[in-house]
Amino acid sequence: MNRNEIDNKLNGDTGRIAERTRFSVFLILSVLLASNSAALDYETVSYMPLEEIEEFIVDRLDLTTFRNSLGPARSPGMRYFSDMGLRPTEISEGKIVFETESWYYCIELVERGDVNHDGIEDVQICFTDDSIYGTYFVKYIYLLTCLSDDSDLIAIAYGPSGGHYSERDPEMSEKLVIPYSEQSRPEVN
Repeated sequence: MNRNEIDNKLNGDTGRIAERTRFSVFLILSVLLASNSAALDYETVSYMPLEEIEEFIVDRLDLTTFRNSLGPARSPGMRYFSDMGLRPTEISEGKIVFETESWYYCIELVERGDVNHDGIEDVQICFTDDSIYGTYFVKYIYLLTCLSDDSDLIAIAYGPSGGHYSERDPEMSEKLVIPYSEQSRPEVN
């Protein structure tokens, strides 16, 4: 081996070593940054009141954002229970009941917090929609949120999809179905 071949070999090896070192440093920094950002707590923003959430739901729940039997009775612009002439017959902690001569509606609070990890507080409810004299009976799980101080409470996820959960069929899943638009949001741990 002549001097040029030795120099080229050393320089080539040194270049590879330097490249490996840069890659290793980059990899270590990436792992450290990722673990630090995952460990950072994020603050959940809430546009719902801390107390009297039941009254807030009665006043601000937009009935047009989820499936319910009130749909056929609504005219354009009718969005809330009050627009339908419905007043709660019972409000207790975590439960709201609307009962008429022919229908029974019940909202039970299941969970409150940032359920879908988007940084905005949500409330998960179980909505019972029952015809007193007929056979219509469904019980759905909905994820509700407010996107600003003056926005309505809207359904952004529901469950189960394509069916209903009732005490008559307890084997059906209660898992939430997250719309595709919500699935694309990055999850924050």
